[in-house]
Amino acid sequence: MNITEAIERYLEYLRASRSKATADTYSTGLNHLRDYLRERGLAPHETAVEALTPGVITDFITWLYDYLVEEVADGDERRVSESTKATYFAAVSGFFDYLVVETGRLPLDGTSYDALRRNLARASRRRSRDKLPPDKLPSQEVVRMLLEEVRRRPDLPEELSAATTRRRRLIQLRNKAMVEALLSSGMRVGELVRLERGHLLYEQKGAIVRYGKGKKDREVLFSGRAWTAIQSYLRARDDGSQMRPLASLPVFCRHDRAAGDKALPLSTRSVQNTFVDLAARAGILERFHLTPHTLRHYFATEFLSQTGDLALTQYALGHASPATTRIYAQTKREDYRRAHRQVFGDADGGE
Repeated sequence: MNITEAIERYLEYLRASRSKATADTYSTGLNHLRDYLRERGLAPHETAVEALTPGVITDFITWLYDYLVEEVADGDERRVSESTKATYFAAVSGFFDYLVVETGRLPLDGTSYDALRRNLARASRRRSRDKLPPDKLPSQEVVRMLLEEVRRRPDLPEELSAATTRRRRLIQLRNKAMVEALLSSGMRVGELVRLERGHLLYEQKGAIVRYGKGKKDREVLFSGRAWTAIQSYLRARDDGSQMRPLASLPVFCRHDRAAGDKALPLSTRSVQNTFVDLAARAGILERFHLTPHTLRHYFATEFLSQTGDLALTQYALGHASPATTRIYAQTKREDYRRAHRQVFGDADGGE
């Protein structure tokens, strides 16, 4: 039985045992599973269900949560509600219960099955929006390791072709500019990939983030290091040969073989994959789940810490509501309490 067939049988099982509405709701969550499998090169209509190992499913949990939280539509971070996210995870959890218990097609041992159920149950819980989870905020050490890796010049053996050497060098320059830009501006990854050269503000060393559909554009600023990295990358690209107006070209481009010499924009997924690769090379994967969005969290906490101004931080992040920004105020409050304990101690007072 392939995965597509198994999903269809599960949905039929739901229609018979629960309701058509439940089956229709769960089908969306399972469509995300199919998308994930396609990205991994596992075509659902060709891949047997036995390929759904605990490792694949654990990786899918991370993929789906990152997609739902970080994939941004027109600058709106609240793409789906917490209850919808929980429903998607419940759909996948139910599907695996069905495969193990009802069909016996996934011969997992008891330990693996219990661990998988715990991971899915944890992902299904609604996440509070009143504070930032500790595992979403990178430490200073993690940021330092990332910057050291992205600033390292690539090792380019002499036997490489000129085209391959140029492509690898452009990838390194792009990744450096991309990380520096995200770190110092707080941009969302969806905003980053839509940035065009004509959006750059040279006097302010920043950019205008354009949304369209009646939403108000916003200004972001870059650090001097980020601005220098962006300009170095753009100079190395030499876009003058493109048969399009220079201002309409993306700031951050693909440099894979398939793109050739065309100035094609990155996708949000390709940026996320780049961060996984950087984290692996920097030795970060073992200690922290690094994504482009974690740099936005880092920017927000640092900006709020330095300014102490919640409204200004809200403006810098482009949040429509101060309630969203307050999760960073909560984070800094915890920092304050920790620092206070360090200074004054926890001992009881006495005469």
